[in-house]
Amino acid sequence: MNTVSIQGDTYHIIYETNGKATKGFRIDFSTTSTKYVTKTSTISSTVSEKSSTVQTSVSMSSISSGSSTKSMISTSKTSESSQTNPTGIESTTKSSFIKLNLTFIIGFINVPKGLYAYLEITGNTNSTKLTVTDSVGNIDWVPGIVNQEEYFLLDPQFSVYLESKAEGKFGMKVSWKKIGPFNPSSEPVYPNLVPTVKTSSDCDKGLLIYSNTNVSLTSVRPPSNEPKTNWYMRNTVVFDGRSMDDKLIGNLWQIYESGNHIISSGKYMTLYSFVPSIKADSYALIQDYENVRRFSTYKGVSCFNENLCPVIIDARNGTGAAVRMSRTPHFLEEVDLASSSILTVYTGTVEPSHQLIQYSYVYSNFPFSLKYYFRKKQKLENAQKFNGVFTTYSVDQQIGIIYLSSENLDSNWTNIFDGKSGILASKYLGDSSSDQNVQEIFSGPINDIYRMTLNVKNTGFMGDSTLTVTMSSEGKVVFNEQYNSKQPPPETINANGNKVSINYVTNGSNTTGIFMNFDFSLVNSTDTSVSLFTETTTTPTNYTKETTPETTTKLSSNNFSTLLFIFSFLLFVVFE
Repeated sequence: MNTVSIQGDTYHIIYETNGKATKGFRIDFSTTSTKYVTKTSTISSTVSEKSSTVQTSVSMSSISSGSSTKSMISTSKTSESSQTNPTGIESTTKSSFIKLNLTFIIGFINVPKGLYAYLEITGNTNSTKLTVTDSVGNIDWVPGIVNQEEYFLLDPQFSVYLESKAEGKFGMKVSWKKIGPFNPSSEPVYPNLVPTVKTSSDCDKGLLIYSNTNVSLTSVRPPSNEPKTNWYMRNTVVFDGRSMDDKLIGNLWQIYESGNHIISSGKYMTLYSFVPSIKADSYALIQDYENVRRFSTYKGVSCFNENLCPVIIDARNGTGAAVRMSRTPHFLEEVDLASSSILTVYTGTVEPSHQLIQYSYVYSNFPFSLKYYFRKKQKLENAQKFNGVFTTYSVDQQIGIIYLSSENLDSNWTNIFDGKSGILASKYLGDSSSDQNVQEIFSGPINDIYRMTLNVKNTGFMGDSTLTVTMSSEGKVVFNEQYNSKQPPPETINANGNKVSINYVTNGSNTTGIFMNFDFSLVNSTDTSVSLFTETTTTPTNYTKETTPETTTKLSSNNFSTLLFIFSFLLFVVFE
């Protein structure tokens, strides 16, 4: 080992292999350590909390020519007193053009205890791979073309990895900043309760969550594609324990990208936001793990398209689920399930008493060869509307895809037609609340007559709450009744007509909400056209805490017989 002392502020180091296999070289500096191994370049900065600012700028280039490879690392160092930020230490890698056929590790960068590193990456690298790895091994993939991607990184170190085979431009800037005050508030989560919702600003000084079993956290990104979305979510980090000294799990962006919730190893989980007072639409759903223990995967729903939002539910290793939190109603428009899978929908907590409806494929009187032909994505003839704040979609096996919408576009929700069925449920069904009002009006063609059937499962009447049902036929009222706690409705309400109004009002009383299912069947029509297919039928069941109406998506065997008759007739005509 040779030691050389050189005075100066600029060092140029050129190492050439000239096509020969070598063991590489290593040079250690007192304040900056630069390591270079064959086909790998590492720049590492060691900083200390002194009253000084150290700025390091590094430019790299590699030129391949024939069998020789020439690599140059140019480093300059300046140091000056800093009065405004005694612990402020900043390292900057300036943008530079890189033409290389090599793999570069651009630094294992140390982060002192009590500080965090604020990393900014810009450039057009044309990279095969560009990643940032945090102190516990979580990897973030960086786009090859990036305007400004920002990261919050903790001790003891992080690394940036760049692999490129074309000329590009790359720049990174690292600022070490002191972690703000950690004075956490604490909040419990309990089994059989809906998740608690927390945003970045709730964690400004720290947030300690504790449970009876373990803590489950699901990260949900906002529906908008704001440029700062990643930054907002990376700003909040999660620790497995009671403080920031416990093991880092990751940030909210990394948890969202994983497509699954995280679970604490014990009863505690801690959240902290580096930059305070951030008003972001992203949030975390936190609850006792007992609520979601049955699911192999559990994630939040983030919809970027109000008209049609696809949600993939992975149940290959056991039942999977996705939860949508929304203060406004949404619609289930389409369902894509494996032939043996069942989709179950819950409102509020995930338990039998909060189960709303089920969907599955049922085939009857079908040749075996046709069974899988109809295992396709099905656009429901009528979308199902859900009013709940927390709606959980669960698939029991394989992979299921559901398509949600925030709009009533193409949903036919308020239209009456032959075979239409569905459910009505209050916003907080099963829980005591005054915000349980439901008002729906369904209507069909004026000249058609339908058998309109309502099966009342729960009214939750308390105080002055009422349910009013009005049914009309060709503009004339044929049924009109108001129900309350003293005069409850019968289990089944039905009449012939083409319009029905259902109005459940709490009038300020706390109730457990209304729950009913409905179906409409055509009795008489002046329309000569007849639909061959009916996709959705409902078989009402008596409502208890363990049972709910099950909706089965299927192809009607009677309609199939009609189809076969028409097909045979067409063949006869053709051959004749």
